[in-house]
Amino acid sequence: MSKVTQFWQEIKKNLALNKIWLWGLGLLGAVLLIWPVNCQGGKEQPLAPLPVETDYQFQLQRELENILARIEGAGRVTVFLTLEDEAEVIYARNEEVSRRTTNEEDSQGGVRQQLEYDSRGQLVFVQTGGQEEPVVVKVIKPRVRGVLVVAEGAGNSLVRERLTHAVQGALDLPAYKITVQKGH
Repeated sequence: MSKVTQFWQEIKKNLALNKIWLWGLGLLGAVLLIWPVNCQGGKEQPLAPLPVETDYQFQLQRELENILARIEGAGRVTVFLTLEDEAEVIYARNEEVSRRTTNEEDSQGGVRQQLEYDSRGQLVFVQTGGQEEPVVVKVIKPRVRGVLVVAEGAGNSLVRERLTHAVQGALDLPAYKITVQKGH
């Protein structure tokens, strides 16, 4: 018996087992097609690193605490502040602007002028580390909405006034958005 006929007889004997193997391989192939291509533990990386408002808020609070604690009579100082909104990120764009003017005259001598503007733009990307990221032109930090200062020496009206004026000057805030309280 030749090797080819022997091979086909083996396949015919194990037909049920071969069907199971084929189904299993087909199912495995389907799973691999559905499986996400980028398997990095489910962690997505943002396109461009954006400033985190809580870091900015925390940094401002700590800087204010350090400055206000140096005011004579203030003692130990704790600051809490709230922000208006989130940081605004402005990205670089390639802009193309065109302008077209059309003058039309009608049969009675009237003149009509049409002015058309067309503007197109797209984000500018830069390649870093095999990944495209938009180019950031400017980050506008959020404005401070209000400040609470708790200081040991705030029971003294002169110290409270100095603390209020210091916060006003540092953050360009009106006095009604600043609260100074005595703490321990």
